[in-house]
Amino acid sequence: MKKIVFFICAFSVFSLQAQTEKKPLKAAALSVLVPGGGQYYNEKKLKAAVVFSGEAILLGLSFYQHYKSEDYYDKYENTLEEMYYNKYLDYYYKKQNTLWWTGAAVFLSALDAYVDAHLFDFEETKQKIHLKFDQQMIGVSVNF
Repeated sequence: MKKIVFFICAFSVFSLQAQTEKKPLKAAALSVLVPGGGQYYNEKKLKAAVVFSGEAILLGLSFYQHYKSEDYYDKYENTLEEMYYNKYLDYYYKKQNTLWWTGAAVFLSALDAYVDAHLFDFEETKQKIHLKFDQQMIGVSVNF
């Protein structure tokens, strides 16, 4: 229940209003703290859902592998059979590998949120700048 309240509070922090400027460091920090938070802040809701799902799957998989490794280690301690120890090592290394992938996913989602925040108003800025080509000259027109 506490986790649900935390996520509701965390997502209520994000403004639902369209903003003309986003803060890249805030987007990156939100992406690190809440899976998909930076993408949601940048108003990329589908991308936020994909990032949230991916990171949740990776974390769930690492928890599963942790509990399996603990289970096999307990069985090994009780029976001292090498098969259980090998299974323990197998799940332990899988868990370590999954945690590295989770860290990489968090880093890439934070980087994506940072870049998206920088490019948030790109379309509006692009509409303000026009290149002019005449026979004698090339010019740039900027509308404010």
